[in-house]
Amino acid sequence: MVTLVGILEHAHARLAELSDADEETIAEASGTVLIPSLCARAGLASVQGRRHIPLLPREIGLLEAAVVNLESYGGNEVVLVAGYDLLDRFARRRNDTHPLRQVHGILAFVHEPGGPTDGPARPSVPDGEGPERVS
Repeated sequence: MVTLVGILEHAHARLAELSDADEETIAEASGTVLIPSLCARAGLASVQGRRHIPLLPREIGLLEAAVVNLESYGGNEVVLVAGYDLLDRFARRRNDTHPLRQVHGILAFVHEPGGPTDGPARPSVPDGEGPERVS
């Protein structure tokens, strides 16, 4: 989670520094529009004693766009490597999906394989159902 947010924030800073785009466009292109919902999901997972938080396929697309933008705008090499590593991990986990639900408007997994742990919450890929199909 920390790595993901760091990548998005670095992309935002680079785009804001080097682009003439408005703040809304920069937030979308950098993926920082995800941070509030990711923090809410991580908080809910933590309260419930769970380790994983859902990350929708379109949100992974925003991470991919942020990494590509970082490459184009001369992002920090360490952040780029971390971004590509996250994208690789998500690609490997693409078939490891789980159904979603909403808890107080926050996306969560219906159940967590392996049960709760004391470890930190980290993003995971849901089963591709959009929020419109989440109950």
